Amino acid sequence: MELIFLKLGGSLITQKDNPFTERKDIIQRLAKEIHEARQKKDFKLLIGNGGGSYPHVPAKKYQTAKGIINEESLKGIAEVQDAAARLNRIIVRAFLDAGENAISVQPSSVCITENSKIVEFYTKPLEMLLEKEMLPVVYGDIGLDLKQGCSIISTEELFVFLAKKLKPQKIIMAGVVDGVFTADPTKDKTAQMIPKITPQNYPEIKKKLSGSAGIDVTGGMLLKVEKALELISTGAEVSIINGLVENRVKEALLGKEVVRTIIKS
Repeated sequence: MELIFLKLGGSLITQKDNPFTERKDIIQRLAKEIHEARQKKDFKLLIGNGGGSYPHVPAKKYQTAKGIINEESLKGIAEVQDAAARLNRIIVRAFLDAGENAISVQPSSVCITENSKIVEFYTKPLEMLLEKEMLPVVYGDIGLDLKQGCSIISTEELFVFLAKKLKPQKIIMAGVVDGVFTADPTKDKTAQMIPKITPQNYPEIKKKLSGSAGIDVTGGMLLKVEKALELISTGAEVSIINGLVENRVKEALLGKEVVRTIIKS
């Protein structure tokens, strides 16, 4: 059975410039779309949600991405974990209400990082959930780090590790723009969408990419594309799509042709 990873980006599910504010109507619609897709077609699905305006706020305040750097850092670890988990519970509840047997998988309790890269991940519970065709939901979280004490574990970092182990056929990244653009399309009307990115054309495209709008301690669109290029090395095809467009996520899950940037080898 086909395995798909789907990321719900932080900018899609929260108001990124408004701390601790989720977009409840969008979350509920996405949960409904995903459930409808699962009713129409049999596939295994792993969801990963970004943090948006929840954990990014304390992560920025305590400079958590730098590791344990002062006496406030331990409080930062706790605050980031709490904020990330609170948003994840909202997402999981929406899936439950939509009819999915969703269950949270907390990265900070099963992952260890070294210099912000995951080196250990106890994946057996997650694999069992997928075998039972339940809906595991991982999320951007704090990690305990062997070198710097702590780190930010982005959803993309989780996907890179899990894709190597679980070998999904498709990975869909749902955000607030139609795909990857030559400039920020929310600010630059001349920005052009890039329909396809490969390892061959990426060096030229990289020059045009910059960080995303709003607070983002995980690196914006540039990092997302670089992680996508890591993901395709596992054999998966990566699509970057606009989750604000009604039914776009549903159609992508069903394998229909949608507006997107495709990243493949």
